[in-house]
Amino acid sequence: MANLKLTTLAASLFAMTVGSSAVLAGSSVIDDNMTRRAPGSASGSGDTVEANCATDPSGNAWQNATASLEVSQKGDSSKVEIEVDGAVPNTLFTVWVRIKGVNGLNPAGSPLTGGGATPLAPGSALDALNAISPWVDPAGAPSSANAFSTNASGEGDIEINLDFPLVRGAYPFQMTTTSRPGHENHPNVPTAIADPREPGQEGTPFLIRVVSHCTDNASHGLSPATREAWFQYP
Repeated sequence: MANLKLTTLAASLFAMTVGSSAVLAGSSVIDDNMTRRAPGSASGSGDTVEANCATDPSGNAWQNATASLEVSQKGDSSKVEIEVDGAVPNTLFTVWVRIKGVNGLNPAGSPLTGGGATPLAPGSALDALNAISPWVDPAGAPSSANAFSTNASGEGDIEINLDFPLVRGAYPFQMTTTSRPGHENHPNVPTAIADPREPGQEGTPFLIRVVSHCTDNASHGLSPATREAWFQYP
């Protein structure tokens, strides 16, 4: 019954988004700076920028790093552009979108992993992401659909074309039959995206988060694995 209610909620949000997208067609729905996390703040894996990443020559643990976010939507698709400046150089970063909200929104998290967030990538990339996840390949991979690397100056950017609306949309988990071993009993259904800007979701920790992988410079697919928190929106 709980799964049915969540599925119905996700489907309703998805239908609402498609219906409202005609108004937003081709328009920018987010154009803002991202929030810089404190370098000593722990990620979900308990790791920090201060502990894991290369030393900042200025001595401020890369606290002056900035990131901007732009999201545009058209019909049942959206485009996300993120630019990072002044971060740790020559390092892999990955981008994540929140699935688990508050007030009963998706309490089980991602139907694939049970995590509170999932890679910010198109649903069509789920199979490829699963193929480099820890339960398949613990070594990860040097790139993925939700990953980008900074250059020697600490600058980096990514453009992600999504096959679903990000704002007031639902993540299309139904586009894959994969799941984390032991999590197969959770149906892969469209799942409402949790947005702290929406009424009732104000306690959700973020909509989008950017993390680094200073320990191994690798993406681990559907799992954020060991990571350091840098930026989030809002």
